[in-house]
Amino acid sequence: MTKLKQHKEKIFGLIISLIFIGLIFWNIDFKQLVQTFKVFNYKVLLIFVPLYVLSLYVRGIRWKYLLCGTSRLTVKEAFFTFTTGNTLNSYLPARAGDFWRAYHIGHKFNESKMKLLGSIILERLIDGISVLLLLLFAVLTYFKHEWVLNITYIAAALFLGSLTVFFIIFKYNKIDYFFEKLSNISFLKRFKPLFIKISGLLNKFMEGFQALNNPRCFLIAFLSSCIAWGIECFLTYMLITGFGQHYGFSIAFFVISFLALSTIIPSSSIFVGPYQYAYILALGIYHIEKSNALGIAFIHQITIMVTITAVSIIYFMITNTGIKDICTEIENETNKAQKDN
Repeated sequence: MTKLKQHKEKIFGLIISLIFIGLIFWNIDFKQLVQTFKVFNYKVLLIFVPLYVLSLYVRGIRWKYLLCGTSRLTVKEAFFTFTTGNTLNSYLPARAGDFWRAYHIGHKFNESKMKLLGSIILERLIDGISVLLLLLFAVLTYFKHEWVLNITYIAAALFLGSLTVFFIIFKYNKIDYFFEKLSNISFLKRFKPLFIKISGLLNKFMEGFQALNNPRCFLIAFLSSCIAWGIECFLTYMLITGFGQHYGFSIAFFVISFLALSTIIPSSSIFVGPYQYAYILALGIYHIEKSNALGIAFIHQITIMVTITAVSIIYFMITNTGIKDICTEIENETNKAQKDN
């Protein structure tokens, strides 16, 4: 059943990718695409790579503060596992890298995997709000067309709405009360042991949101997120200018916002299709040709993928971890989750 579900997810993701690939290559000028690679100043990558690694390290700091000192997780470990998790997310379906992060750190430091998973969900929500602020700033300063405003409204509803819901659940924890009432319903009484189990897991999960109750931890985590995204915006702007495209800094805000939102769309490995199309949409605002935008998107994505993969390989070498070990960890956690359900 699991394998069938995984195959369905892969097939669905492949179909989505093929649709976007069709849109990308429709009426594209291949000669201009090749010319785009020729004009790029590849020396830009000498600055891009180390600064991008710095942004990943800042995200490691963010994860540590989201756990509010209740975890033995170090910034160094958070940096490596965050980067490795992102690498796995890029190559594997169903955000497997996030589940691996929770399992790996939980197993290594003997901590609640559900709590760690909760902190990762909070981390994603903070990412979303940070991206929303970038998009909002870009819209207010440069481009206010209806379709971009609609994207902004959807992003605001998605991320701010989700954070509000989780905050209410965390602040007024009624999980035990809800499942107790549920188990008192006559035809559901036989499920009481299951409800108790689910209630316990959800309470552990909500422990990962403890930063919402600690202004200092949440503020540092949020500022770390803004700094990391700020670095990425600077790198994106620098990369685009490396192709001879000189526009205002708002161009980077649009690109990063659209790219971040594109990763929500199901697709095949390394987000092929939605990622490139998001780049084309963002640069299209500035009337940059599709073929030029695709060339820039390719260099941007391949540089990031090579960088995070290299960091992950270094982590595997340091910890003497093999790909088989990671696959076993993910499979074991998936099987355990199914048994719990």
